[in-house]
Amino acid sequence: MKNWFIYLKASLAMLFWSFTFIWIKQALITYHPYQIVFMRLVLATVLLFAVIFIFRKREKMEPKDLRYMMMVAFFEPFCYFLGEANGMQFVSPTLGSLIVSTIPLVTALGAWVFLKEKITPLLILGLIISFGGVAVISMAEPEFSGTLKGILLLLVAVFSGMFYAITVRRVTLKYSSLTIVAWQSFFGMIYMLPIFLVFDLKHFSSCQHNWGSMLPVIAMSLFATVGAFLLYTGVIRDIGTVRANIFTNLIPVFTIFLAWIFLDDKITLITVGGVLLTVLGLLLSQLPELKRKLVRGPMDNVPPHGT
Repeated sequence: MKNWFIYLKASLAMLFWSFTFIWIKQALITYHPYQIVFMRLVLATVLLFAVIFIFRKREKMEPKDLRYMMMVAFFEPFCYFLGEANGMQFVSPTLGSLIVSTIPLVTALGAWVFLKEKITPLLILGLIISFGGVAVISMAEPEFSGTLKGILLLLVAVFSGMFYAITVRRVTLKYSSLTIVAWQSFFGMIYMLPIFLVFDLKHFSSCQHNWGSMLPVIAMSLFATVGAFLLYTGVIRDIGTVRANIFTNLIPVFTIFLAWIFLDDKITLITVGGVLLTVLGLLLSQLPELKRKLVRGPMDNVPPHGT
């Protein structure tokens, strides 16, 4: 597969995830965070398995791989969401975005330790510059505060994101993105069900449901939970965990411009500088791949599934 198409898929996945910051503001007018993620997972599960059965895309997953997918879904969406949603209540948006933006750095270390993926000096430089760009974007906001509890909860999200990226890579070598994301959504829904029933069922039953809040939830399910994960899973298969994860630094970049378009947020020179740094770091990290006509096979540096 040509490099430009892989990078297009990665960028499109990040754009879909960036839109969730716009849609969630609309959904939160009516629904609580746990309700939103549970509804997203229910809709995604129904849609994905409907596509699998209607278009006969079913792949029989071995029992050991189903157990493995339970672990993948436990890391993300379950643990990641719980850490992020609860942690953001105790820190400023600036500090929160900065902590979450460390995921590519942490993932690079994790992939080197667990997957034996090669980390070149240029890749490390790209990671650092890209993280610096996100830091500059975050520092453009004046508020920078938080509690230890909030920081620890966000670190749960960071390490959950790392373990998700590492664990899902192995199943991408054996199953299609459609199968992986379908089971990931299903198990994520099962994990979220008790939390939804205990904390949010009463409010969900009594709140005034309306299309103004429902449509953003449907959009998040279609584009973020389904579309973005399908694209991103394929990208991990194509270029590896580390290089795929660096693209997540595009999320704050896209979010800035989306907020400018839809929410009338202002863009400052500092913000523009942070965006340029982020993109520069991303380009540097992909430079070795850009020099090749074709991406090397997904088996490079990754042990076969189950070994």
